[in-house]
Amino acid sequence: MNLKKFSSVALTSAALLFTACGSDSSSSPNRESDSSSSTGTSSSSVENEKAAEIDALVKETPNMLLTKKGDANIWLVAGSTGLYSLWAIDTASSSTSYANALTKGDITTGKLEFSKQADGFVYSKGVAQAEAFIEWLEDGITLEFSVEDDVLMVSIDGDKPVAVQKATRKVTSGYLSKADSLVGKQLEWSNGDSSSVYRFFKNGEYVRLGLDDEKNSFEAGYYDVHRQVLLMKPVEHTGTVSVLTAYTAKVDGDTYDFDDGLALKSYKASTMKVSYPDVELLKANGWESKSNDTLLWTLDLQEDNRYLIEGKTGVTDNTLKIRRKGNWSVYGDYLVMTVDTCQAVTSVKCPTEYGQITTLSEGGFEFDNVIEDLEYAAPKKWTPVIEE
Repeated sequence: MNLKKFSSVALTSAALLFTACGSDSSSSPNRESDSSSSTGTSSSSVENEKAAEIDALVKETPNMLLTKKGDANIWLVAGSTGLYSLWAIDTASSSTSYANALTKGDITTGKLEFSKQADGFVYSKGVAQAEAFIEWLEDGITLEFSVEDDVLMVSIDGDKPVAVQKATRKVTSGYLSKADSLVGKQLEWSNGDSSSVYRFFKNGEYVRLGLDDEKNSFEAGYYDVHRQVLLMKPVEHTGTVSVLTAYTAKVDGDTYDFDDGLALKSYKASTMKVSYPDVELLKANGWESKSNDTLLWTLDLQEDNRYLIEGKTGVTDNTLKIRRKGNWSVYGDYLVMTVDTCQAVTSVKCPTEYGQITTLSEGGFEFDNVIEDLEYAAPKKWTPVIEE
């Protein structure tokens, strides 16, 4: 891998061009499902057979050369946790890339789609191959897969199917190459009043806690390592985040030097203890709590990843003080609740609430709500609603 050229060319614009300057809630409300459904017994059997064939061939060749477009080769890289990246690669050197986009999907359904609006991407501004790739991404890219005579075929944007070729590149020793090596690790960086902490979980989930100019930031999403580049796509966030973060990482013991082409940051790694919560248990009960201001709270974490939380003054007058609706999800051991509807008796802020789930059992759960100084912040301790 031409690391110097890769960093300066392929990722130059990663931190400058693509920040999602949104509100305190994520623009992607629901977690994606990796399952598909079909109707009819025979149809289901055929689809399952097709999916198994595609899956087997992709596992044999996770790095795929799809076509040549202009002056760039187009690669598709398939991760093990449902992340897929599309790359514009230099035709003379497979170690140099000009742009890439990342999506979450399931190739065994026979179809992947990439778009500038929905997916994370980085590119080298002003470079012809990169600009052409982004133009293509703007129009939307559809890849349809099939198997003919044990060969994986791809149709790009409805064109005639062509055989997928194996793509190869030289692995550079001393650099991060496998996402599995990050599972269970916490990486920390600090400089003056700024800090950044990454927590990497199984199933390709991560959480980042940041502090910059005395402002807290948070993001949670998916990660993988493709072509020795650590790719992180936030799904939920507060503050300003990049739609896709891409780092090369030189590893020396417990030191990880993260390079995005603009700056080099040295992170220190440590092992973290994680107790993965039983998400089904969170959905199985209604929850109640009482906050310090004597409000009685109820929380309903619904099957469709929607939630409803209400705070009332008590049993006798039953006056509603706060009601929030939104989407909830769990990344690793962090509970995240975004807000799209907020009703209150006074004007209050209703940001995304998030925190580590420290205990969870049939008798109750606790989560370390970071937004604790907010008026009408959700309580930390909850017990199941008992119905007579």
